[in-house]
Amino acid sequence: MSTQESQQEIRQLVRSLPARRAPEELRLMLRINASKEASWRRRWSIAPAPFARLREEFELFKANLMRPFAVPAVGGLTAAILVIAMFVQTYPVRANSLAEDIPTSLYTEPSAKAFGPFEPATADAEIEVSIDEMGRVANYRVVSGEAPFADEVRRSVERTLLFTEFTPATSFGQAIPSKLRITLRRGSSSLTVKG
Repeated sequence: MSTQESQQEIRQLVRSLPARRAPEELRLMLRINASKEASWRRRWSIAPAPFARLREEFELFKANLMRPFAVPAVGGLTAAILVIAMFVQTYPVRANSLAEDIPTSLYTEPSAKAFGPFEPATADAEIEVSIDEMGRVANYRVVSGEAPFADEVRRSVERTLLFTEFTPATSFGQAIPSKLRITLRRGSSSLTVKG
C-alpha cells in the first residue's frame, strides 16, 4: 500500500466518524465573548467615543469613591464647627474700655533718644551697637573704618555711647533687644544713626 492510498483511507475513516457538538455552556460563553468584543469595537471606532467612555468611567469611579466618605466628612465638618462655636462663646474677647489702650504698630525701629557730650571723631567709622530691652548699650563692634581703629578713637566712641540714651525696638508693643548703626565722620560734630 502506498503512502497516498494510506492517507486517503485515513481521510475516509475520519469523515465517517460522527460529528461532535460543543456543549451548550461553551457555545453560550463564546457568543457572550463575541458580543462583548463587537460592542467594544463599535464603542471605540467613533472619534469622540473614547472621551465619552473615559468620562463615564471617571463619573462611575467618583460616585463609588465619594459615597463611602460623604457621611464621615460631613459629620467631621459639623463636629468641628460645633466645637469652635462652643469655645468662641465660652472665651469671648472684649476690649477693656477703662484702660488707656494706645494702638502700636507691629514693629518699631530702635533710635537714639539723646546724645551725651561727645568730641568730634578723629576717624571715619561705622559702629554697630547692640541695645538691650531697657535701651542700654549691651555691646558694640566696628563694622567698617580705618584699620587699625586707634585706641583714642575707641575711647571716644565708648565715652559717646556711655552717655547716649537709646529707645529699643519694639515688637507687638514689647521692647526687644535690637541693633543700631552709628556713622562717625572725621571732624564732624554730629552722628548719623540708622535703625
